[in-house]
Amino acid sequence: MIGYPLLMEPVYDPKLWGGRRLETVLGKPLPGAEPIGEALESGDDAGVANGPLAGKTLRDLIECDAGALLGRRGLAASAPFGTFPLLVKFIDAADVLSLQLHPDSEATAALGKRGKTEAWYVVQSEPGAALITGMSRAADANEVRRRIGDGSFEELLERRNVRPDDSLIVPAGTMHAIGAGVLLYEVQENSDITFRLYDWGRVDGQGRPRDLHLEHALDSLRHDRHAVTTQPLARDDWREVLAACRYFVLERWRIDGSRPLESTGNTSFRLLSCIAGELTLRASDSASVTLPLGRTALLPADLPEVVLDGRATVLCSWIGDLVDEVAQPLLAAGHSLDAIALLGGETGDMVAALEALDRV
Repeated sequence: MIGYPLLMEPVYDPKLWGGRRLETVLGKPLPGAEPIGEALESGDDAGVANGPLAGKTLRDLIECDAGALLGRRGLAASAPFGTFPLLVKFIDAADVLSLQLHPDSEATAALGKRGKTEAWYVVQSEPGAALITGMSRAADANEVRRRIGDGSFEELLERRNVRPDDSLIVPAGTMHAIGAGVLLYEVQENSDITFRLYDWGRVDGQGRPRDLHLEHALDSLRHDRHAVTTQPLARDDWREVLAACRYFVLERWRIDGSRPLESTGNTSFRLLSCIAGELTLRASDSASVTLPLGRTALLPADLPEVVLDGRATVLCSWIGDLVDEVAQPLLAAGHSLDAIALLGGETGDMVAALEALDRV
């Protein structure tokens, strides 16, 4: 048994395209003065900062008591790799990221890896900032190679301007990039496979171009897939669903005062990331933790009811039952079939959940 909320210690990742807004906007104490691109808030190497388990990593906790940490759905999602199944990050793109894609599970099966579907929530963006959300039209591999060679490749890209509070779901196999001037939260399947297709002619500090994986990317590219902007759907007076698929559910919670949070019944952990204000998580009189701006807490699956106290906006990622815990409550709240289906974007997962509900 774990039995208390875990305040996470992130892993910071320097990047050529990174900046310092994780510190200036989210209050994170960044190391050194170099540009930091990512704060990895979960994943196997993220550490626990509080309580009896302080200093342990999530990998350590999975080895010790995976069921208590992950719950039944979390355990299923962890298999067969035995890793923490979801990775949440804050990403600071001072410059545009490489144009890349993550293969789906079908394409990665031979590699013994997970695919990578992800969702984004825009925390802050500069005027005119954009995301690349797919291809503007279908193009075969020969055309892509030719256009990369002659410098006209950017004509094939679909760009979408974004504003703070926008949310998108990005199915595996989608060509995508985060544009300059965007600070966002990302939840993804915990996978390290990224195929870099195009890097804008950029070089590192030694004047060397970064490695590209053109042929692997072309093999995994789904020309018809795009990142889709979703619309928040209220499930009650303080929680909204932003994105949902078989791998994760992403919600935005607005707390003003005190809110009881029901247990998941040992089905899933929850990852709570504070993007405004401050919150206290009270599991019992002796087990509470303060969640300040920019930090993430993990609620283990074995945790009973928690009370949330404070004034804060929190992003919550977890593994939900799409029929019983997403589609059905949203229909009961009066949302349309089309709006609920949009939460899954081009994964099609929420369409399938609605069809399953209709058969019950």
